[in-house]
Amino acid sequence: MRVLWLFLFLFATPVQAATYEEAVKQYVQDIGWTMEDLTRYLAKWNMTIHDFSSLDALKKQLGTPITPERLDALLLRYDMTREEAEALLGQFGEQLQHYTFVEDLNYALSFYRDRYDTMQAMTDMLATIGLTEDEIRRLFERTPLSAKQTFERLDEQMQTLVLRDPSTPLTKQERETVLHFWNEWLSLYRLQAKVYEVNEQGRTPISFEQLQTVHAPVVMEWYDEKGNFVADVYIPRERMNESTFIDVSEQLAHIGMMALDLESGLLVARMPKTASSYGMNIIIGVCFLLGSFVLWRKGKRCEPLR
Repeated sequence: MRVLWLFLFLFATPVQAATYEEAVKQYVQDIGWTMEDLTRYLAKWNMTIHDFSSLDALKKQLGTPITPERLDALLLRYDMTREEAEALLGQFGEQLQHYTFVEDLNYALSFYRDRYDTMQAMTDMLATIGLTEDEIRRLFERTPLSAKQTFERLDEQMQTLVLRDPSTPLTKQERETVLHFWNEWLSLYRLQAKVYEVNEQGRTPISFEQLQTVHAPVVMEWYDEKGNFVADVYIPRERMNESTFIDVSEQLAHIGMMALDLESGLLVARMPKTASSYGMNIIIGVCFLLGSFVLWRKGKRCEPLR
């Protein structure tokens, strides 16, 4: 019986883990996610499903799934209709359907309401060069969370140029600052830029350095590492000037700053609440197993001869 008990104990943890993972897969399917979605979501806290002792512990961390009734109750708290909430989120390139949990949507609505005027000015500026709400959202999603200090530095550089006398041409150093901003911004977002001058013959590829000297409409397309389209901008001829590049650069820096503020706020507001982990359970289980084995061996030595 003792040997049987040991074998049952030894295999209990793997069986429990397999049952737990199946339950997680079913839960993820029920809320409309994939396991990849869940992995990416937990990675924000440097966690995996194995950091939770049970499905209930995981659910507690993830939050309360949104239902029509819960959504109505949340919007009532903000005195908003669904249309007003969609309009607010739309300013940031988002939709209600992008949110799965009440806690995340609650924080986002609070965050965006406080920054509505700022975001309105940002989207209005970026709309003049053809950036859509969906493209702004894709940029939000690509914002590197570890680049806060870099964005603060870039934003400070652009603020210096914004406050300069616009009637005077940029100095050589100031033009280099703008060019450096764009190169560093593209690098941060892991984007490759293709730039074209638009003329009577169609689109002619030009170098990034020629942007500040061309006197024709310009199209700039941004692609990710795999060559997938992310966004594009169109700058008409009448806006091909130094002020436009400075204004656009400032708003692109603001996108990064705001995305980091939102993400860091969500992370703080939703700090991990798990009390135990599978890793610790396994260690405890092994300790019990070894202890039981030692006691069993001692018991065998103490048994009288028959």
